[in-house]
Amino acid sequence: MTFQEAMSWLFEQLPMYQRQGAAAYKTDLDGTWAVLESMGRPDLKLPNVIHVAGTNGKGSVCQAVHNALVDQGFKVGLFTSPHLHDFRERMRVNGAMPSEDWVVDFVTVQRKEFERLDLKPSFFEWTFGMAMCYFSACQVDLVVLETGMGGRLDSTNIFPRPLVTAITNIGLDHTQFLGNDIRTIAKEKAGIIKDGCPVVVGRMRPEAQSVILGQALKQGAEFHYAPEAIADAKLGPNWPENRATAHQILTVLRSQTGWGDVDVPAQQKLSKAGHLGRWQWLQIPNKSPGILVDCAHNEDGLKRTVSALEELQYDALHLVLGVVGDKELEPVWKWLPARAHFHFCAANIPRALPVDELTAAAAKAGRAGKPYETVAHAVLGAQSQAAPSDLIVVLGSIFVAAEALRTFD
Repeated sequence: MTFQEAMSWLFEQLPMYQRQGAAAYKTDLDGTWAVLESMGRPDLKLPNVIHVAGTNGKGSVCQAVHNALVDQGFKVGLFTSPHLHDFRERMRVNGAMPSEDWVVDFVTVQRKEFERLDLKPSFFEWTFGMAMCYFSACQVDLVVLETGMGGRLDSTNIFPRPLVTAITNIGLDHTQFLGNDIRTIAKEKAGIIKDGCPVVVGRMRPEAQSVILGQALKQGAEFHYAPEAIADAKLGPNWPENRATAHQILTVLRSQTGWGDVDVPAQQKLSKAGHLGRWQWLQIPNKSPGILVDCAHNEDGLKRTVSALEELQYDALHLVLGVVGDKELEPVWKWLPARAHFHFCAANIPRALPVDELTAAAAKAGRAGKPYETVAHAVLGAQSQAAPSDLIVVLGSIFVAAEALRTFD
């Protein structure tokens, strides 16, 4: 089996939420436990875990915590999702992905075992189990886990006593699975809180915070607020607050968990390097105008990103936009300015909303633009039409962001 054949099997044979939507969603952890059992319970060899949930920001918080600990000489496993370029991005140790050979060997062995046991895991369940095996094989000191969706029923929620849990914020996203209101979604996210384990909470709505505080009190989990963020317009609307949450996680790790050797850098020194597609400026030599890639896709994310764009200096705004087919479009048009020049596209995944449908929906909402065959064509089309003093922004989904970044690889 080659690496490409292994990837084809993973993507095509296993139910994958990012590609198939609701059909791949599991409503319990039975599949996760079955996967871990078949793989020899690698989770039992990984007692030191930091677990992070939230609607937006959890990935950059995890990356920042990982980076800070790696800089201090710890060996740290980082589990995030989804990936932008390479499947192996989901599981890294001190920034390094597993080798292609390791993945091929793992898939070859475990695929046969799953067939023998007649297990039918989801893509996420399999990937999580693989990551735990990789971290165990690498003998990491600590694992930083980003939840995939929700919290209570997420595959990552199998560790009974994480060192620290954290919840970045709560917004309306994945409502068909998590609930139609902030309190219900907050309850799902709060499902990662464990008995006696400290929980760090980032900036969020009061109604969400009250739910999480109530769950923490029930669990006897000490509650820690993230400190005030040190704002910096150049860094975008989210990173300063996520940086403050990461800072508090490190502070709690040092003071509350017996990890007294951990240093806590100043907020401004924390870095999310390695976390792509979030308020990322593309450096294109001899090219203009500026291109900003941001994977904002839910109402909270779009609202904050568009508001931050108003602080930037430019003449005209060009938006490269693509969304998934199950996306509620009303909040999208609510926050995207009608005066922008739209360049519509669809990412190369089955879940993507066809570009003609997106263009038609936009027209009904008073947003005019041009459809393109691919994300790359849309980005290049925006470049060809924009003046040097204009701004191009790519947004709508992480899949669109990923394809836009590949355009300039």
